[in-house]
Amino acid sequence: MVDFFDCLYWKIPRKSDLFDKLRIYSMLRFFVRVLSNILIPIYFRFTKYNIQYRLNSNNDKKNRIIVSLTSFPVRINRLWLVVETLFRQSVKPDMIILWLSRKQFSSLEELPCNLLEQQKRGLRIELRDDDLRSHKKYFYMLKEYPDDIMIIVDDDIFYRTDMISTLVASYKENHNSIIANYAFKMLYDKNGNLLPYNKWINNNYISDSLCGYDIFFGSGGGTLFPINSLNKLVCSSMDFMHICPLADDVWLNAMCRINDYPVLRTAYNSLCLPVLNKNDIRLTTYNVLGEQNDIQILSVRNYCLKKLGIDPFVSTQKRAQS
Repeated sequence: MVDFFDCLYWKIPRKSDLFDKLRIYSMLRFFVRVLSNILIPIYFRFTKYNIQYRLNSNNDKKNRIIVSLTSFPVRINRLWLVVETLFRQSVKPDMIILWLSRKQFSSLEELPCNLLEQQKRGLRIELRDDDLRSHKKYFYMLKEYPDDIMIIVDDDIFYRTDMISTLVASYKENHNSIIANYAFKMLYDKNGNLLPYNKWINNNYISDSLCGYDIFFGSGGGTLFPINSLNKLVCSSMDFMHICPLADDVWLNAMCRINDYPVLRTAYNSLCLPVLNKNDIRLTTYNVLGEQNDIQILSVRNYCLKKLGIDPFVSTQKRAQS
């Protein structure tokens, strides 16, 4: 059912300027979002005890595929829907770990029953003292499971059953790239200066895969990180909480480029069908519309230049000349 609604959401045509002006396409997508958020939870409740919708045990200690995510109080009641889509992947991960802050959830007893029940099927819930906001989804994973392959996801998206299989298939052919299902193409002016985030090209309307140092991944669609693909600076301190507290994607994109890992955007073809939450706070709205992404990108560039003498977001042309 998720596959059907996600494909429908992506395939709503964008061919008529008149329909765009009349907001016909927007209304169609709104209808798909609402209907999917009504029907999918019902379907999940009736099918969640199917034996195939659980993780298999894996006794290996290295090279496991681990899905890592975090959340916060506004989204916690419907987070079980996101986790449910991870249980239903055609290629299942070895582990699913949810990292939460004790500053928001003092104990597991505060969590919804739907989420706690999923522990019986393989979900691991880990509480940590600090509140690193969205950075929690990679920070603790890299600290505690450095010898495993990390896939990070967001906490407000219905994931199609081929999300992980698409990432893994591309990884097998591209071990030296970050693999992402959702990405943008960074744009530069004629002098090689990075243009504002709002002017970058959204590659998610393109069916073909793309790879390069000018591809900027977003973790929302699912992003796979090969072992040691991120620079050690990524977790060596918590400086990111001062320079890009609301933009984990900016920090991670910088860390992979410093290690000379390009980004490969797969042909996953999804606009990330959202799980709707009341009174939700979307970082995308704040970072993009509030132009905070540009501010945080500049902060990260300056930080990396000061620390390492490297500009992680330099243009491909300047990178080749250096």
